[in-house]
Amino acid sequence: MKNMKRTGVSPVIATLLLIVIAVAAAVLAYIWIIGYQGTLTQQASTAQLQERIKIEAVQYDSGTNTLTVYVRNIGDVNVVIDALYLYDKTGTAIGQSTGVGLTLNPGEVKSGTVSLTGGLTSGQTYTVKAVTQKGTEATYTFTYRT
Repeated sequence: MKNMKRTGVSPVIATLLLIVIAVAAAVLAYIWIIGYQGTLTQQASTAQLQERIKIEAVQYDSGTNTLTVYVRNIGDVNVVIDALYLYDKTGTAIGQSTGVGLTLNPGEVKSGTVSLTGGLTSGQTYTVKAVTQKGTEATYTFTYRT
């Protein structure tokens, strides 16, 4: 038999290599998890600071042919209501008020008015839309009763 000399990595070097590989994998996993957590935190804080509005109620005055719209700021930042619209059941705009400039602090309710091109018909369904300067919208559907 021939005596073949085998050379390889010594057990000490092999153990050290395995430790280095395990530590490197742990560091990469840690960096990935921290980066992912930061992305989630950033998305959550951005969502909390978005504009959010809600139309609380509407009131129609047939004498002046105007609709008063009560809007509440339910977000965490100030909002400026830029426009109010009124649509009939077919989606046709029958009243609008642009350049309203109604500033709402968080939690505050204010009203704006919409001048109508014609009167409201009893029993008909209408939709009111409020739009902020940044484009956030809120809608409210109601049926007018005399």
